[in-house]
Amino acid sequence: MWGIQSSIGRAAFIVFLANLLSRLLGFLREVLIARLFGARAITDSYLVAQILPSTIAGLIGGALTTVFIPLFVEERHTKGEQKAREGAGVVLGASIVYFLLALAGAYLVTPYFLRLVAPGFSEERFTLALSMSYIMLPSLFFLGMVGIFTGIVQSYRIFTLPALAGLLYNMCFIACLLLTRKHPVLSLSLGNILGVFLQFLVLALFLWKLWPGQKIRFSFSHPMLRRAWRLMIPILLGTGAGYINLVVDRAFASLLPVGTLAALGFAARVKEIPSGLFGMAIAQSIFPSLSFYAAEKRIESLRKLFSYALETLWLFILPSSVGLFLLSRETIQFLFERGAFDAQATAITSEALSFYLLGLFPTASLDVITRLFYALQDTQTPVKVGLVGLSLNIVLNALLVKPFAHKGLALATSISAMFMFVTLLEILRRKIGGIEGKVLLQNLGKILLASGGMGIIVLFTRPISLHFLGYLGTIGIGAISYGLFIALLRPRSGERIITSIFHQIVRRP
Repeated sequence: MWGIQSSIGRAAFIVFLANLLSRLLGFLREVLIARLFGARAITDSYLVAQILPSTIAGLIGGALTTVFIPLFVEERHTKGEQKAREGAGVVLGASIVYFLLALAGAYLVTPYFLRLVAPGFSEERFTLALSMSYIMLPSLFFLGMVGIFTGIVQSYRIFTLPALAGLLYNMCFIACLLLTRKHPVLSLSLGNILGVFLQFLVLALFLWKLWPGQKIRFSFSHPMLRRAWRLMIPILLGTGAGYINLVVDRAFASLLPVGTLAALGFAARVKEIPSGLFGMAIAQSIFPSLSFYAAEKRIESLRKLFSYALETLWLFILPSSVGLFLLSRETIQFLFERGAFDAQATAITSEALSFYLLGLFPTASLDVITRLFYALQDTQTPVKVGLVGLSLNIVLNALLVKPFAHKGLALATSISAMFMFVTLLEILRRKIGGIEGKVLLQNLGKILLASGGMGIIVLFTRPISLHFLGYLGTIGIGAISYGLFIALLRPRSGERIITSIFHQIVRRP
C-alpha cells in the first residue's frame, strides 16, 4: 500500500507543479483583466457571457469524463485493451455529435438565457454580454472534447499533459489581452476561445500518437456507451445543479450595484487557488487507482487510499484557508489593486473572499469524496445530496442577499458546501464500512493545531503585509512556521511526506 501511495503522491506532485504553473499564468491573466477593465460593466458582462458555453461543456463533457475512467479501466481489466479502445472510439463519436447539436441550440437560446441569468443588467451590459457570448460559444465544443480527451489520457495515469495544456490557454489569453486591449469585447472573447482551441489541439495530437490508427465510430448502441449514459444521467442532474447554483448566484449578483458580479468572480478565483492546486491534483491522481480497486472489489485498499488522500488534502487546504482568511484584504490588494481595479473594488472583493473561504475546506474535500462515489459507479448519491445543497443555497441566497449583499451570496455558497460535505462523508462511511474515522480525526486535530499556530504568527506579521515585499515575507514566514509545527506534531500525512522527501535525498548520488 505504501508503494501505491508513494506512486500516487508522485503523480499528485506532478499535477500540482503543472497546475501551479498554469495557475500562476492564470493569475497573471486575471491581474491583467483587473488592471485593464477593473470591476466594471465589461467584466460583469464577460463573466455572464461565459456561463452558457461552460455550462453545456461541463454538463456533457464533465459527466462523460467522470464516468469514462471507471468504465474504461473496468473494460480493460475484463475484456482487454482492444475492446476498451473500441468502446472509447464510440464514446468519442457520440461526444462529437452531441456537442455540435448543443452548439447549434446554444446560438438559438443565448438571448433568452442571458435575460434569465442577468435580470438586473442594463441594456448596455446585456448587449456587451450577448456580443461576447456569440463569439465564445464555439468554445463549448472544444471545452467538452478537452474533457473527454483528459479522461482518456488520465485513465492511463498520464496527468502532466492535461495540466500543462492549461498553460497554453493562459498564454494565448494573455497575448490577446495585450494585443487587443483597446477592444475589450474582442480582447476577452478571442482570448477565451483561442486558448481553449489550443488545449483541444494539443490533446488531440497526443491521443493520435497514443492511439495510432484509432477510429472514431458513430454507433449509439454500443454497450459501453449505453452504460455511460445510464451512469451519466444522475451526474448530469448533479452537475446541472452545480451550474444552476452558479446561475442563481449571478442572477442575484446582477441585481446588486455594477461591479459586484466581477468582485465575486475575482474572489472566487482566489479561493480556487488552493482548491485547484491541491484538491484537483489529489482527486485526479487517485481516481484511476480508486476505479481499479473498485473493479477488483478491494474495499480495504479503497478505504485506506481514500483516508490517506483526504488527510493529505487537509494538510494543505487548512493552512491555506487560515492564511488567506487572515490576509484577505492584503491578498486582493497584492494581486489586483492597480490600474482600473481601485480601492473600492479591493474592499468588496476581499469581503466576498472572506466568506467564500469559510467553505474552502468542505469544497475541496468534495472533489475527493465524490471521486470515490464515482469509482464505485454510484453516481446517484452525490446528485441527490447536491440537489438538496442547491435548494439550501437558493433559500440562503434569498435570505442573506438583502442584509449582507455580496457577502451573503458568498456565505450561502459556503454553508451549502458544508452541508454537502458532512452528508456525503457520513453516507460514504456507511457505504464502505468506515473511513478510518478515528485516525482521520486525530490527525485533523494536529493539522488544526499547526494551522492555528501559523495563524497567530501571521497575525503578528500582518502589519508589514501591506507592502509588496512585506506581503511575500508574511507568506514565507507563515509557510515556514507551519512546516515547523507539522514537523513537531507529525500528523500521518505530514510524516509520510517528510519520510518520502528524506528517502529521495538519500537516494541521490
